[in-house]
This record gives sequence, structure tokens and C-alpha cells, in this order.
Amino acid sequence: MPTPPTPSELFLLDGLAYTRSFAFEARADHIYTFSCTAEGFESCEVRLGTDPQATFTERVGRTTLTHYRARFAGTVTAEVGALPQGSAGTFQYALAERTDDHGTDADQATPVTPNVARATGQLDVGPDTDAFAFDLEAGHAYSVYCEGAFPPSSVRFTMYDPTGRFVEGYMPDMSVPGRYGVAPLTGRYFFQLSVDQLPLAVPYACDVEDRGVDDHGATFSTGTRVPEGPSVALTGELELPGDQDYFLFLARAGHAYALRCDTLPAVPCPFGSVRDATDNGKTHPVGVTRDTLLAVRVASLSGGVGPYAFTLVDLGPDEGSGPHDAVAVSKAVPVTGQLTPLGDEDFFRFEAQARHVYRVQVEEGRSVEAFLLDSPEQSLTRYDRVAGSRRFQVGTDAAVLLRVSGWQGEYRLQVEDLGLDDHADTREEATDVGGALSVSGVLDTSTDVDWFSLELQPRPYAPRITTRDTKFLLLEADGVTPVPWDAALGAWVPRAGGSHRVRADVFGAFTGPDTYRFELLPR
Repeated sequence: MPTPPTPSELFLLDGLAYTRSFAFEARADHIYTFSCTAEGFESCEVRLGTDPQATFTERVGRTTLTHYRARFAGTVTAEVGALPQGSAGTFQYALAERTDDHGTDADQATPVTPNVARATGQLDVGPDTDAFAFDLEAGHAYSVYCEGAFPPSSVRFTMYDPTGRFVEGYMPDMSVPGRYGVAPLTGRYFFQLSVDQLPLAVPYACDVEDRGVDDHGATFSTGTRVPEGPSVALTGELELPGDQDYFLFLARAGHAYALRCDTLPAVPCPFGSVRDATDNGKTHPVGVTRDTLLAVRVASLSGGVGPYAFTLVDLGPDEGSGPHDAVAVSKAVPVTGQLTPLGDEDFFRFEAQARHVYRVQVEEGRSVEAFLLDSPEQSLTRYDRVAGSRRFQVGTDAAVLLRVSGWQGEYRLQVEDLGLDDHADTREEATDVGGALSVSGVLDTSTDVDWFSLELQPRPYAPRITTRDTKFLLLEADGVTPVPWDAALGAWVPRAGGSHRVRADVFGAFTGPDTYRFELLPR
């Protein structure tokens, strides 16, 4: 069958150019290349067979190579003419035959064992189709990736299930022939690599992998249930691009939960999130107001595959939900807590000493408010406007309730004792300055009140005040009756000489400690 280079000639008869015909017996699925090298004219024109879809022609210098794939056995004719038309002269011709390296359909597909060896081959010049078959069990994840120096958009990849039905699946990449998915049936699958025309043969290699049964369900309803505990390991593998694994856990009311990635540093950590039954994501740390079944979803945003490791951490119970279960704190001892879920409030109990000034602080984005535990409707910091910090004091030893609210997440709370208040908060314990006509002090908190006792004569006294937010009242000895104010004089005029009281407290919002001085100037 193969014919070595053989000389021949094209003649002119009565000025007309004639063609030469050559016939050979072709075998089905064999590839034939008829070469024609022009000598006495410019180039050969070759028509090989009768199926234009089965032929491909390329020219190398003065040689024309026409490739033909015989779909069926039979006689094939090669007709040779000269170009330009009307030319004549000698030429050399030859015929080569080769078998295709792989069959074209399910019956002729080359068997491949997944995970063992690559499927290798060559897409030949001209139209070519190579088929491979492999076995899968229903529910197993699989992937097929083919690599080769294919010209862009030249190769088609098709795959069929055991019934011969086309498998939709997912493409790994638009530039990489292949498919991945989950086998719907048990049996033999096959795939085809096809080209219509290639200018030269292209070798390729395909990786066929059976990734086994998906280790965890891909939905809330099919997720893997995990036990309760302070820390629960969540391990698995994303078998395919687009795979996602669900782990179900019972979130306890008042507890906070966080997710930690323990995947090896060399491996990008997949995306882990906590979801509810409607697949809505929850902000970390996660908390619920009643026992609720939640899920951890692990997925790759970049399409990566491989093993992963997470830990679901139970951060513990809430730091108190009200006065009845407030958590005790001590001065100068910081505590950490979690605000979760949205709208959560944490409560702490602090034993305050009479006349001591305290500062309680939390990070920016959270607020803290102080109340008397026995009167939780009475705020000790209601006019305080200092962000992240509040000051409070009590007249007698008392339990103080601290309420923390604000952004979700971890916070740090600390109570500091700033020392004793400089002046008493009651008229009975007023600081006695005697005959001095000036008083000074610091209002340390929004509820701070300073009382002074001083001796006045029945004459006008004009005030001179140095302050930012403090207001003053001049009262008679009972601490209730105001000293008359003479608007014309711009002065107070005591009704009689003797002991009087000065009351200093915060005017409006408290924006921080206010140092003041109050003087009475006799007229």
C-alpha cells in the first residue's frame, strides 16, 4: 500500500492540460497522506477521495500534502492537476498510510483507569477524533483535564454517560478541554477530543481522576452533623471546583461561636462562613437568642480544590443578659466579652464604694452605661458624652450594673478607681470654707454634685465664674431656698447674714471632668 516517491508527468494535449489519477484500497479508520512535489510546474492540485470533510491539505514549498481519513473501507482516487491551470511537466508522488492512535467512538474508545495513568495521544493533521472510556460509580466526583499545544478554540471536548447521553458538567477552563462533575450513574463513561483541521499534529495528555464520594453534603439539608464542644474540628476536601461542604451544629442561646482556619499555611484557606437554614450568612462571632441549628459552609472562591481544616470554637456563654445574671467584675481587672447576635447587650456587676470616682472603658464602636443595680431605671451616666468611656460615682456603697452594647465582636472592659470625690454630694456634708468668698473643685461625673458652706453678709454679691459646663446655685442655710437675685445690680442679695450654701453640678451634657472656680465679689 505505501508508495515511495515515484516520478510521473502531466501532459498537454491539443493545448489542454490533463490530470493524472491514482487509485488505492483504503482501510476504515486509517489515515492516508498523498504527497505531490511539482518539478515542471509551480505546484500540485490534489483531490483525494469524495468527502471534503475527511481531507486536509497543506503546502510545504513545492510539495502539496493531502491528508485523508478513511471512514469506510473502499477504493479511493487521488486526482493530480497542475497549478497554475494550463501548466504541464513532471512531478513526484508518494502515498503513506498510518493507523489512528485511538478510536473515535464508544465502541473503539481506549480504556483508561482513573488515578493511575494519563490518557495520552495525538490529534493528527486534518480532522481527527480520539475517544477514551473510564468507569465511574454513581455519586463519585470526577475530573478530566487535557493539556496540549492546541490552537485557540480548535479542540472540542464531549463526554457521554453509560446510556450515551451527553454529559453537561462543568468546564475547568474555557482554554482547557475537560469536564468535572458528579457521576449520576454507575457504568462506563467516555469522552472525545475532536478537531476539524489542524496544520500539524498535536500531542496531548489527559488526567482522569475519580475523586470518590463527596465527603460532606453540599446543602444545609445534607450537611454533616457535628457534636457540641468547646472546639470542634471540621476537616474535609473540596473535590471539585465549585464544591462546597456543610457542617451542621446546634448553636446554644447566649453562646458565641467563631471559625478558625487550620489549613496548612502553604495552602490557601478556602472560604468558611456560618449560615442559617435559609443560607443567610452570619456575622462573626455568631450568636443566637435561642437554641438554633446552624451550618458552617466551606467553599473555594477561587475554584481551588484539596483538603482543608477548620475549628468551630464555642467562645462560651453570654456575659450576662440582665441584672439577674450579671457577671461580677473588679476594678483594674480587664475582662473580655462578645457582643452577638446583633442587638446583644452584656451586663456586669461592680461593687462601688461611696464617694469614689470610677471610669469604665470599652473599645471604640461599643458603649457602656452604668446603673444602680437596685434601681436599674436610674442611669449614672445618662448625660455622659465621652466616646468609649464613662465615669460614675455613688453616694453610698452600692452595686452598680454595667451594660455594654454596640458592634458585634470581641471587646475589652475595664473599671478604674480614680480616687475620692473632692467634695461631698449632700448639703449636710458640704465643704465649709468659712468666710472665704470663693470655692473651687472638679465635677468628675455627669451626676457629680459639689456642696459648699460659707458665711455671707446681707449685702450684694456679684458672681465671677470660671467653668466649662458647671452651673451654680446660691442657697440659704437650708440648702433649698434660693438667695434673691437682683437683676439690676447683677448680684445676689442675702436676706440676712450667716451660713449659706453653694451647689455646683453639671449643666447639660457631660463631656469630661470640668475644673471650676466660683467667686462672690461684694458690692
